[in-house]
Amino acid sequence: MNESPAVPKRPSIVGRLWAFIRILNVRLRFIFLMVLVGVVSANWENLMNRYDRWRKPAQPPDMVAGEAIEYYCPMHPNIIRSESGNCPICGMPLSKRAKTGQAEMPPDALARIQLSPYKVQMGRIGTLPVENRLLAREIRTVGIIDYDETRRAFIPARIKGRIDKLFVNFTGQDVEKRAPLVSIYSPDLLVAQEELISANQRVRDSQSAAPALRQGAENLFEAAKRKLELWGVTPEQVQAILERGTAETHLTIFSPIAGIVTEKKVLEGHYVNEGDDLYTIADLRDVWLQAKVFENDLAGVSIGTAVEVTSVAFPDEVFAGRITFIAYTVDPGTRTVSARVEIDNPDLRLRPGMYVRAAIRLPVGHVEYVDAASQPGSHSASDTRAFADAYLKLAAAFAADKQDDTALAELSRQAEALTQAPAKALQDQARAIVSALQKLKDKGLKEQRESFKNVGTLSIAMLRESPPRDLTLSTFHCPMAKADWLGVGEEVRNPYYGSEMLECGSVTGTLEPRSVQEDERFATGYFCPVYPDRLFDQPQHCPIDKFPLKRARVEKVLAVPELAVINTGNRTVVYRETEPGVFDMVEVKLGPRAGEYFPVLTGLSAGDKIAGRGAFLVDAENRLNPAASATYFGASGGPQDGGGSQHPH
Repeated sequence: MNESPAVPKRPSIVGRLWAFIRILNVRLRFIFLMVLVGVVSANWENLMNRYDRWRKPAQPPDMVAGEAIEYYCPMHPNIIRSESGNCPICGMPLSKRAKTGQAEMPPDALARIQLSPYKVQMGRIGTLPVENRLLAREIRTVGIIDYDETRRAFIPARIKGRIDKLFVNFTGQDVEKRAPLVSIYSPDLLVAQEELISANQRVRDSQSAAPALRQGAENLFEAAKRKLELWGVTPEQVQAILERGTAETHLTIFSPIAGIVTEKKVLEGHYVNEGDDLYTIADLRDVWLQAKVFENDLAGVSIGTAVEVTSVAFPDEVFAGRITFIAYTVDPGTRTVSARVEIDNPDLRLRPGMYVRAAIRLPVGHVEYVDAASQPGSHSASDTRAFADAYLKLAAAFAADKQDDTALAELSRQAEALTQAPAKALQDQARAIVSALQKLKDKGLKEQRESFKNVGTLSIAMLRESPPRDLTLSTFHCPMAKADWLGVGEEVRNPYYGSEMLECGSVTGTLEPRSVQEDERFATGYFCPVYPDRLFDQPQHCPIDKFPLKRARVEKVLAVPELAVINTGNRTVVYRETEPGVFDMVEVKLGPRAGEYFPVLTGLSAGDKIAGRGAFLVDAENRLNPAASATYFGASGGPQDGGGSQHPH
């Protein structure tokens, strides 16, 4: 008997589950390993940075606070080491630099960026000093040449008649003043001449008559003569009629001005009535330019401003003119104001209707015309030396516990004289001092000293802007009196307390004489209004308008070049170099552009060095580098106070 085969035992549910787990483990472990490797690879740099920061924090124990140098990776600024070596991320050798972790930015710096010498060289980043310069703001505009309305004449027929002869036969003919234009026949004119001759004969016949008859004859003669003159007959023609004793059949009309015939409206044989136009004559030796100035450029444009004019027809020739009138309304369509410019046109090159370009140049600094009496070494209306001497004399009297009415009167007289100075700013300051000195008159010593405090403050402000010649002044401050005063040298002689506290106070600064500051703040030379940013050495004529140049003292303006200015949209900044390779982002306020420069209103001082060529690369480094703070502060964790590089833009 055959045995039946054994039926395999069916695995239990637990066994089947365990088998599934084993199969899943065998087949998916490689997938898990691949995912893990991918995650680690994607975050390898962050993991290494975290490990590096954990192993070597911002201030590792082996770094001493007084260490002067540190090593960093130019590609990964967060990698900072106290010893040389390679970057653990990219393998580049660490660069050496001065340790800057303890540095503090000045209050006006918005951010700071430090560049390695390699980056400075590769970016060709150059610096330049902030200097005082002669600046001129240029306004470029266009306009149309027009007739000079004061040099244009319309020739009418003052009497009706027939044109029998034309002396000017075509439009464009050049005529001289009092040149004959037309010969007109008029019966009315013939009758008027007969009346004149008859009246003249009556005057002759009434010489022996009664005075009343003689006066009546003379009145008739004058009326007849006046009638002819009103019809355009010249006094010379009237005299010729009287001398000849016979009437002229034709009247010749003469040109009242010299110029070009721009319109001719009659032909020989035409009959004309009284008032009909015969010719229009314009003198084109002077023309007008109606220049259009945008309202945002209108500041500083005034009557008398010089204008340079160029034309497409004559590209190599420059014409000059001056503004003689500025419209009182703004064109709502173009938002421009019409400025009338008078231009000399002796060669008649500029023609009415011609389209031209105009350049209006305005000096940014104050221009003060001077003469020989106001040169260095002499006194002028704007020299404050006499005022300073009078102030020092009165202050010395107060320090000696004395009232000196003579010194007070002299100081008032010198302040009053400065109110007539050419510079308006100096006039206003002098007027304020005169008003303050009025409070010292007819007062006791104590009241005068108290009022003298305001005089001292105003005098320091004025002499700081307009220092005296060849005299160095010191400014003093007394904390007890809470006031300032002026003196010479460093010896303290307090005018507010005198012998009570004569030495109370200290020197707070000096005011250099004008002869020292002249080259820094002002330039003196012969001034041409067409080129206000240039001064000439010799008293010649202006190259364009041929006006004689006047000697002037022109104020220089603190300026930065256009290539150094970064406009972020919300603010205007420049990068000031504090030390080689270290730049502070500083906000500045600038005036209207003047050529290739901007005048500086606030934010910089003379002598500051700023990034010029390549400034946009410094700004790009500051914008795009998220670790800019670590680049400067020398630690991956930033400065000690927890701040960092700010990015206001």
